[in-house]
Amino acid sequence: MSDYTILRAGDAPDFSGDGTPGAFLGYGRPLDSEQIAVNMRVLEPGQPHVPPGEDPSWGHGHRTIEEIYLVLDGELRVKLGDEVETLGQYDAVLIPPGTPRGARNETDSDVRLLMISRRVEDQAAESAPVEGFWPS
Repeated sequence: MSDYTILRAGDAPDFSGDGTPGAFLGYGRPLDSEQIAVNMRVLEPGQPHVPPGEDPSWGHGHRTIEEIYLVLDGELRVKLGDEVETLGQYDAVLIPPGTPRGARNETDSDVRLLMISRRVEDQAAESAPVEGFWPS
């Protein structure tokens, strides 16, 4: 018998919060992954990638982990440090530790963004918020 776990799309928990448009679906923890963190963010038109209730200019970095953003569908604007880039379908960016980042959907269509990193126990301690990172 093989040892694997399947998480059906409808069973992935949504961490986006009440009233937040789009979705922030978690896959790594529900699958009991010990090493990999995998999340998918669905950003509706005009929506920034910020925690529920945060200012749209919010950005963040990670203290010790690198992260890959992979655009599954749509077009995403990302700010990495002082530079702004546009990522299209299947484009990816490797973001090293300490690099502040922000992302937003500036189009009229949904964006699906996969975020991949090493799993950490304390996500809050790993994340370093940057207020006013990307003013509108």
